[in-house]
Formats: sequence, C-alpha cells, structure tokens
Amino acid sequence: MPKLRHRWLRRAIHRALGLMLVGLMPLANPALAQSDGREALIHFSVPPQPLASALSRYGDATGNEALYEGGLTDGRISGDVQGRLTSTEALRRLLGGTGLSARFIADGIFILLPAPQRQSTQAPPPAHRRYYALIQEGVLDALCRLREARPGHYRLVTVFWIAQDGAVEDVLRIGTLGRASADQLIDRTLRGLKFSEPPPADFVQPVRLLFVPDGPGVGPGCAVADARLRRLVGAQ
Repeated sequence: MPKLRHRWLRRAIHRALGLMLVGLMPLANPALAQSDGREALIHFSVPPQPLASALSRYGDATGNEALYEGGLTDGRISGDVQGRLTSTEALRRLLGGTGLSARFIADGIFILLPAPQRQSTQAPPPAHRRYYALIQEGVLDALCRLREARPGHYRLVTVFWIAQDGAVEDVLRIGTLGRASADQLIDRTLRGLKFSEPPPADFVQPVRLLFVPDGPGVGPGCAVADARLRRLVGAQ
C-alpha cells in the first residue's frame, strides 16, 4: 500500500472550485498554478543532495509544501539551486534531471509526480471520464449519509490513490470541518471505500475532490445522492 509523505501542512486551503473530480496531470511549468508574474526573489543555497532533503529545504525557504507517494524520491538527487530566484524557477531547477514534475493543488501545496514522456492537452479518454464519474458517485453516496460530515457546508480538498482492486489505498485531507470528530469520520469513510471497478489502464493518479458549501453555481451534490438512495430503497 503506498503511503503519502508530506511536510507538515501549515497552510489552509484559500480557494476551492466547487465539487468536482479531476486527475492531477503534471505541468511543464511546475509552479505555473501559483505564479502571477510578480513572484518575489528568494535566496536559495540548496546544493545537489537526496531529493527528500532538498524538498524540505525548498519548503523552509518558500513555505510551499510537497506531497508525494512514499518511495517516489528514493535514490533521486536534486538539481543545484543557488542564488536569488523565484520559487517557480527554484522548483524547476531542483527537479531538473529527477524525472519528476510538480502540480500545485492549492495555495502553497503541490503534488510530486513522475514527469510525462510528452506533454498532452487532450481530454481524458471516455473510459477515464466514466471512472471519474464512478468515483464521484461513490464518494457522494458515502459522505452524504454522514449526518456530522455531510457535504455542502464545508470547504476542503481530498487527494487519494485507488488500488487495482478498486479499494482506496491512501487519503490526504487538506482542510478541516473545525471538529476533530467530523474530520476523522471523513477520513475513515474515504479510506473504507472500494469502488465497483478497478481503475482503467493508465488512469492518472492521484485524484482529487474539492468541496465547497452549497451556493450559486455549485452542483447539486447530495441532492443527487439522496435521490439515488431513495430509488434503491424503493426498488427493494
């Protein structure tokens, strides 16, 4: 079972994009998602070293947090990062030659992933889109039954991996409901999920779910899950 390793997350989520499900695709520019062209220059002195150690030093200098699957950095050596640089350029140099790239999933939080052989802007194939829908349906059906942690009243992001048998292997929750019992309930529920099908070949992982409170422009969420449950009960 893969384990997600990360530095302690000191930052809360500052934004979410509604309830949606997407694959985390690596970017050619690893820090593009947070760069606005006005990045400050930061002094770096990170010589080549084991990548996990270099990521820790990069995080100390920038406040950016790295999330990655256990073992991904093993045996990899960072690039040389010296001088006054933006955090974008520093991360690009640090990952140079490692075969890895990064994708920001929230302000100051990025996932580390194997770099693609070639960059693609094509939409996911139909089998992948159908599996995304299957995941969203399964997660909503499970969480919408939780009185204490029912979606529609909180903001958070979940990131998880799915094993070849369809079971959730590892989960990271970014954000909080403000109550430890509710946070733990969400974590237990997601870790206990097993989808009815295994992921398709070449399915991009990890996947993320972003939740925001109900409001204008936000999908029906639990209303759909509730209607599906009523149909199942009525059919029995």
